[in-house]
Parts: sequence; C-alpha cells; structure tokens
Amino acid sequence: MEEAPQHDRRQGRGPPAHCIYGEIDSEILGYFKNVEQTLDNPPFETAEELRSFVDAVYEEVEGNELILVTDPSCSIIVEKLLRISDGFQLRVFGDRISGRSVELFSHQWGSHVCQTLLSLSSDVVTKEVDENGDDTKMKEANGEEELRSMQQLVLDMCQDIKSELGALISQQYASHVIRVLLCVLAGKRIDEEGGKDRGRFRSKNSRKYRQSHDASVLGKVKRKKSNAGPLKVPQSFTTMLRELIGQLATKSSDTEMRVFAVSKVASPVLQLLLEMEQSFNDEEGEKIIAALLDRILWDVATGQDTDDLVASRTSWFETMIRDQGGSRLLQVILKVAPRSVYDKLYEKHLKGKLAKYSQHPLANFVVQTLISTVRTADQFKTMSEELGGFQALLKSNKHGVIRSVVEASTKVNAQQTQIIKWLREAFGIENDEDQKLFVLCLMRMTRIENVRDLSDKEKENTRAFHLQGSLIFQDIMKMTEGHNKFVVTSFLSQKPDTTLTWCFSPQASRAFESILTSEHVGGKIKKKIMKNLQGHYVSIAKDKFGSHIMDRIWVVADISVKEQIASELLKRERELADHPMGKCVLWTCRIELYKRRHDDWVEREKGLEKKKVLFKDILGEDAVKKPSKKKRKH
Repeated sequence: MEEAPQHDRRQGRGPPAHCIYGEIDSEILGYFKNVEQTLDNPPFETAEELRSFVDAVYEEVEGNELILVTDPSCSIIVEKLLRISDGFQLRVFGDRISGRSVELFSHQWGSHVCQTLLSLSSDVVTKEVDENGDDTKMKEANGEEELRSMQQLVLDMCQDIKSELGALISQQYASHVIRVLLCVLAGKRIDEEGGKDRGRFRSKNSRKYRQSHDASVLGKVKRKKSNAGPLKVPQSFTTMLRELIGQLATKSSDTEMRVFAVSKVASPVLQLLLEMEQSFNDEEGEKIIAALLDRILWDVATGQDTDDLVASRTSWFETMIRDQGGSRLLQVILKVAPRSVYDKLYEKHLKGKLAKYSQHPLANFVVQTLISTVRTADQFKTMSEELGGFQALLKSNKHGVIRSVVEASTKVNAQQTQIIKWLREAFGIENDEDQKLFVLCLMRMTRIENVRDLSDKEKENTRAFHLQGSLIFQDIMKMTEGHNKFVVTSFLSQKPDTTLTWCFSPQASRAFESILTSEHVGGKIKKKIMKNLQGHYVSIAKDKFGSHIMDRIWVVADISVKEQIASELLKRERELADHPMGKCVLWTCRIELYKRRHDDWVEREKGLEKKKVLFKDILGEDAVKKPSKKKRKH
C-alpha cells in the first residue's frame, strides 16, 4: 500500500532524461538481468545452443530494443549480446533500431550500442562482399521476406545522419560513433582496446566503465576471433565516405570549421577525415583536403596571401598550436598537406619560433611532426640550426623533439655530424672516460654526472631506460660508421653482464637489435657482441624480448658462430622445446637437422649465407632483415 503513492509521484515527474523512448518494463528488466548472468557464466556446450539462446533473447525483447539501448544498465547487456551474435542476428537487431540514428548517436547510452554494432558490422560486410558482391538485399532461407544486408543497413544509417553530420561531430556522444562509422566505410579495422587507436574511438570514462562491466567470456573470445584478416568494403561504401567528407568540407562555414578544429570532440573527426582522404591518393582527394585546409586555416591551400589574411591566419595558428585539439589537428595537417601548404606553414607561421614552441607542453608535438615530415635537406638544416642544440630540450624533458631531429637527419641524410655533437654536449660528455658512458646517458636521457658514479648493479637496471633514448639509439644505428661509432664503442665499453640485461628489456632489446641489423656496423663488431652472449643463449631464447634478438643474431651470424649457438641450445633442447619462445628459436636454428644430419645442416646454413650475400647485393640490406614470421608484441 505504501509503494503506490511513490510510484504515482515518480510517474508525475515523468521518466528520467535518458528514457527518450519510455521507461523499461520491470518484467523485461528482470529478464534482461538474468540474460546478463547467463552471458557472464555461459552454460552452453555447443555453438547451436548459444545461437538458440541469442535467438530467444531477441525474440523476447522484440519491440523494446530502443528502450533497452537507452537504459544505462540494459545498454551494456545489449552490447554483450551483440558481441556473441552472428551476422544474421546483428542484421536483425540493426534493422529494428534503424531510422533512429541521429537520436541514438547523440544518446549517452544508445551511442555506445551503435558504436559496438558498427564495430562488429565490418566483418559481416566483408563476408557479404565475398559472397554477394555489392548486393544490398539478401533473401533469407525461407524466401518469404528480405532482410536488409549489413551493407544496406550501414548505408541507410549514413543517409539518416548525413544532413546532421556537422552537428553530430561536435556532440560529445555522437562524435565517437561518427569516427567508427567512417572507419567502417573505409574498411579500416578498429582497435578499441589498445594500440594507436586507444582513446580515439572511446573516451577514457567509457573504457573504464566497459572494463568494469564487461565480464562476458563469450564476447571476449568472439572479439579475438573476429579481429583477424583484412576487411573488404563495397564500392558503395567508398562513394558514401566521399559524400560525407565532401559535404562536411564544402557545406560547413569557415567559422564552423574553425570551431570544430579546436574542439576536443570534433577535432579528432577532422583528423580522421584528412587521413582518409590522403589514403585515396587521387585528384578528388587533393581537392577535398584543400577545401578542408582552406576553411580551417584561412585559405592556406588555394588563397592568395595578403597582409591581412596572413595576420588573421597567424593569430588563429597561435591559438590552434596551444590548444589540445588544435595542436593534434595541426600535426595531421603537416603530415597530409601538399608541399606548397607545408612550406607556407613553416615559412610564415613556424620559422623563427621553433625554440619557443618546442618548450610548450602542446606545441612541441607540432614541432616534432614538422621536423619528422621535413621535405628537403636544406629545410632540415635551417630547422635544426634554429633549435641550436639539445641542452635546453634535455633539461626540460622534451625528448620527443630531440628524437624527431635525430630521426629526420637519417631520413634526409643531413647534419649528422652536428647531431652527434649536440647529443654529446647535451649529455656533458667531454673526454674519453665520459665517452664510455655515452650509451648509458643516451638510454637514460640524462647527463653524465648522473651516471658517472653508478654501481655495476645500477648500470644493469634497464627499468631506468627511456623509450625516446632507445628510439634515438636505433636512429643513430642508421647513420654511417663515422657517426654511429660513438654509440657502438660506448656499448662495447660496457661489461658483458651489463649489456646482457639489455636482451630482457622492451626498450633496450630494440636498441640491441639495431646494432645487429645495422648495415653500417662491421661484422667484427657484431661477432664480438655475439661472443659476449655465449653461455646465455638459452635464457635469451626463452625471453619474449630476447627471442627476437636470437632471430636477428641468426641472420647475421657466420657458420662458426651458428655452430656455437646450436651446440649450446642442443644441451638444453628439452627445456627449450617445452617453452613457447624457446621452441620457436629451436625451429629457427633447425636444431633437429643439426642433431640428426649435421653435414646437411652445415650445407643448408652455408647456402643461406651465400643467398644472403647475393640478395644483399641485388636488393639491399633490407632484403635479408626478415628472420622470422613471429609477430612482435612489444
């Protein structure tokens, strides 16, 4: 009796703001909670049982889909359900919520369901293209009615949102869905869990929420199975993608586009559009990029510069480069811009300001991109001389700027002597004793006084190594012997026990590999490095980082070194065979052949050496740098 008035008062207030399609029925809510428990603790023994369960759920909730996807507790269950649905079931669900794209994209909870559905649609579309080409309707087995293909559902979704695209890309929930939709149209696989795409398609809060609520074992297994193989899209997707990009580029006003450029929500969409248009690499793409750039940066691509125009653009550029969204957009612009636009941005808006911008917490990333995408050696010389060294950058921990300069020097083959000099000056290296510690300064990105008094144990601590230091090390190994010798001699000056620890570190192992693979490091030096590893090859082979070093060693080692390595591995063959990394190294070294038919093994390895020399002469060093099909995971 007491609950009725409370219910009446709640009805008087109306449903919560998120319930745009009404409140969920308590009976459906209870049923859906039971569904979640089943998904989190699946009792199914066969795929057919799972499919029957999913079919039953979709049948039970038919007509309530829009209410479910806009409910905070039920929407996450819908996402779990979608992840274990097959292609047909996904199409059924997509068909039931179609025509509501603008509302759902903009909804706090509905947007996540749409995003999940779109992410899963890519593999369904690929299958449809393989089986039916560009057909947009597919007859079902009973032949009684036609259900729209996933291709058509996606295209219809695009038609729904086309007229509202400008508003949606700046809406906090819709923006993420639009990014995924663009990737689906482009046939680009989306990595929402990690990698470079992390944060691009889901906000930090969204990722945390899903990690805490997505306990479905079935969904995780299905995601792993689907995230493989290239995606295919029909021509209609490419056409639609160009239509959407073209409409945004031509229909949005200059003011709207500049608001988008510095919006944390809309700017990532513009970045994605520019990258996608560049990937087309055609005349139409160049025109669309030019149109976008003109609206963002005051006619920078096609306009005739006047004093007033340059002044307006300069003021706006100063705003963008210090803004989080704007600075990231400028990075993409520098990457995709034609030579004329790149030169104009450098000459009129960045030249003379590099030292100042390189110290700014956001603008320094634009400086990094400017330098790493430099077009000519003369341009790079001017940029690097303007920076005038690395001491201030090292002091302020702007290691990325230092790395971009070193990387660019190898790319355009310029200023390498000056680069090494600047590194030595920044680290405070003044004499031969200091020179021995060069690699420790470099890998730690710190001055000499901080490493002079380190104990042997402290020198072996690779956790103190810096990622940017490792990347700079690798870039220096691409320089000629006259320049990389400062790093190589310092590396050889370390005790073998110190450099051994590098084999087990994510950052240091890459640096170690770069010495072995460098065409500018002599064979005698590489042989000395390999000799220092004798007695440790088994432990290196069993390490997830060290096993890659073993692959590199096997490519560059001569037959005598390979004999020593094979002999060492054979003594602990059983131990290695039971280890996931170790057994791969045994296969690379052909230990079974070495053990059973030693002479054949010798002939095989000598033959590979001859082929290696032959292909190196014909195709260059890179032709012999592919030792293994194993995928690098660090």
